[in-house]
Amino acid sequence: MKFQVSAIALGCAALISGCGGGSSSSNGGVEQTIAFDFAGGQLIAVPPAVTTKKMSATASSNLPVTYASNTPDICSVSGDVVSFLKAGECSVTASQAGGNGYAPASQKQLFVIPKQPQLIMFRNPGSQPLDSTPVTLAGSSNIPNHPVTFSTSTPAVCTVSGTTLTKVADGICAVTATQAGDDIYATTTVVKNIPIGNATSPALTFLSGYKDTSHTTENGAISVAALTSENGWWCNGLCLTTVPADGSSFMFDFTPTLPTPADGRWIGTNWDLTILAPGLSALATGADTLSGVRIDAQAALKFNMAQNPEWFSTSDNKVKILMTLGHHVSVPDSDPTKPAKDCNVTLQALVTPTSAAATDYSVNLKNSFSIVESCGLTGLDMWNELQDYPISKIDFLANTLNLSVPNAGTTSTYRTQATFTGPITFQ
Repeated sequence: MKFQVSAIALGCAALISGCGGGSSSSNGGVEQTIAFDFAGGQLIAVPPAVTTKKMSATASSNLPVTYASNTPDICSVSGDVVSFLKAGECSVTASQAGGNGYAPASQKQLFVIPKQPQLIMFRNPGSQPLDSTPVTLAGSSNIPNHPVTFSTSTPAVCTVSGTTLTKVADGICAVTATQAGDDIYATTTVVKNIPIGNATSPALTFLSGYKDTSHTTENGAISVAALTSENGWWCNGLCLTTVPADGSSFMFDFTPTLPTPADGRWIGTNWDLTILAPGLSALATGADTLSGVRIDAQAALKFNMAQNPEWFSTSDNKVKILMTLGHHVSVPDSDPTKPAKDCNVTLQALVTPTSAAATDYSVNLKNSFSIVESCGLTGLDMWNELQDYPISKIDFLANTLNLSVPNAGTTSTYRTQATFTGPITFQ
């Protein structure tokens, strides 16, 4: 982002009657402009570290530019480097003093220095009977010495005092855990909806539909992969994706043709539809991913899926579901000369289709999913992981590609096709 301003333009704004035509300013110098690149975008650092940014501004006269902070309590300037001292609005002016026949000029940049995010761990105690037994609430921030407080927006259903919840009536008890933040960390809240009595948990939407073959309606990124050793290990033009104009469904088709009929050899296969959470284009690197769907009291993953008849009729038509959480761990590379690798805790479940036709599936979170990737951590509890970290990515994979039932009229062409229709939700 660049802004330009001229000395004459500033002069005209201040005194219109003193401005005339021509290329000289009111003091006889030739007007010049300053292009000042946007200097913001960085988070405030955690003390004692200080975030700095080298600024870049140029004058059309090619004369040197100097910088000054207009908000020295928020940001300071030394030479062409700005230091972000605390969160807030930083204002810096780039100036050219004039000379060599040029009039002075200046340009101001005003930008926000954001606070550091923080993550609240607040586990839903789950559905509660309507009785007089109090419920103890527990929550914490991932930042030390940042206590969490609780409140409720549904006092007709439940009341909260300190960490004690009292049940009042049937319904959804909405409890908010809040960490008020400080000069470095942003205020953060997490809401848990606790069913009381005969109430059921609300649905959480991972996606409501498909904008195109690369994005959900909520702008989560979509990618596909499929491979076989008989096809060079990559899609090679055989991965076909289709989304209708109304965005109601997503179809993924992988139809390789083997050079000879399948004979039971190991040939290596894979099929994978990857969907990221709303607004996500990639998982964070080197840190937890804070975006995604946070499980509350929801009990199941729900979706609608169809398979092609050939795949459904094979001996293994199972679909593997991987749910990647925002919980990040840096793990050592097998090569000690290389940097550590990113790893995220991942859960897995297997679903056996009941029909080739479009069918609604409900996969129980507690009973069907287990931790398949712990990133070297021990003692992890699957339900606690779901409560503490968002679901940032879901993969639907063919447990085994169709390589035993060829397409009609062929002996060597095999199709693995899945169609997902409607929303993917948790409830």
